Amino acid sequence: MLQGVVILVLLTPVAMGQDGYIKDIEKARKAKDKELKSQRHSPLQKEDRKRFSGLQYFDVDPGWKKEVQCELIKGGDTLDIVTSSGKDKKFFEYAWLIVDHLGASDTLTAYMRIWPEGIESPYDPYLFVPFTDLTTGETTYGGGRYMDIGVLEQSGTITLDFNLCYNPYCAYGGGFSCPIPPKKNFLDMSVEAGEKSYDDH
Repeated sequence: MLQGVVILVLLTPVAMGQDGYIKDIEKARKAKDKELKSQRHSPLQKEDRKRFSGLQYFDVDPGWKKEVQCELIKGGDTLDIVTSSGKDKKFFEYAWLIVDHLGASDTLTAYMRIWPEGIESPYDPYLFVPFTDLTTGETTYGGGRYMDIGVLEQSGTITLDFNLCYNPYCAYGGGFSCPIPPKKNFLDMSVEAGEKSYDDH
């Protein structure tokens, strides 16, 4: 959502069991592929759109739809996150998300964008969760991946679905200014969920 072109696919709030959940994710992926191929403002390069047959994904794994503990950050820091273009984008730390997987536990920071003075956000409020993990630069994009979640009003348990994590537009070609995940948003685990690297296309 941070590169200027929004490709938004809404999933049904409650799928009919695990099979329904998987089908919903797969349907959303097909819809995103269609948008990427057909839209002139797609982040794909013109020549890539002609031969584009779909993004590469890990198989949908319900085990990566996590119930995580969220803790709002009181007096969180404001920071400039460097982008792929060398420019900075300003965010403030909004919440910590504690991720448990197969006995391992790690923490991600969720950020809220601070828009430059005089510029209004074109999006509904949301939290930005950029991250890297042990797959980064191997099976997934070397610049990390992103997730977006709703704005949280209190600490507690939330759903964090890694099957929905996606590449920044910079994974598809040049001309974009994509925030680079801060070093502390590294998960010391292999997140084999969501979008894979685009390099194989």
